Amino acid sequence: MTHEEFVKNYNEIVERALKFNEKARREGLLSLEDDVDMEKINDRDIFEYGMQLTIDGTDPQIIDGILSNIINQEKDEYIRILKNIQKEAVLSLQAGDNPRILYLQMNSLSDIKFKDDKMRKFLDE
Repeated sequence: MTHEEFVKNYNEIVERALKFNEKARREGLLSLEDDVDMEKINDRDIFEYGMQLTIDGTDPQIIDGILSNIINQEKDEYIRILKNIQKEAVLSLQAGDNPRILYLQMNSLSDIKFKDDKMRKFLDE
């Protein structure tokens, strides 16, 4: 994966996680059940898989362990970073963190500077 592809995927992950965060804070985690992509779960997409576990009420430590096991199998460095970003998003959503904290946690795992991050608007909120 190239850095350009990484940035594109990062932006998609951050945007999806922040949309989930907004809905979960407004309506609760169970409201996300219909938003989870079952096809991506079958492919073991970290975010979707983790969100399904969260919605099912799985303990955060168990989710962290399961997702970490999947991530540890990844060979590509950029993909591994993206998966870790997804994992942190899941755990942050489960904890009920506000959008700013969620964004900061996801960004902290990347090499994208705030000035270059199109999702940086969450710093000002």
